[in-house]
Amino acid sequence: MWKFGLAALALMATPLAAEDRPLWEGYWTGSASWCARAGDVGEETPIWYGRDGFFGIEWSCDIRTIQPTGMVNSWALTTDCLDAGYDYSETQIFLVTPQDRLLILNDTGVTANLVRCEEGKN
Repeated sequence: MWKFGLAALALMATPLAAEDRPLWEGYWTGSASWCARAGDVGEETPIWYGRDGFFGIEWSCDIRTIQPTGMVNSWALTTDCLDAGYDYSETQIFLVTPQDRLLILNDTGVTANLVRCEEGKN
């Protein structure tokens, strides 16, 4: 039992490998009805979260670092973002729940609770 615990901790502490698709990669939205417009540009469309960054209508964030937090399915991301000509850096915690929801908490306390859009819709 003890050896399994150490092995599990070692796996959780391993940074995301370049060839691995992050569990949180895909289209996510606060409203499942928006999933029908995954990949479209405009209002009421899901946001793409991927290994390199996430992208919305007039903003984008490039991921600088991804580190596991030590909790299952949870990562700390450091990002460099551009929003309406304003550059900023941000740290966010991503947690994928057993119900396949993406919970996000950023360093200013802003939270999101997102639903994943089905693969066939994006």
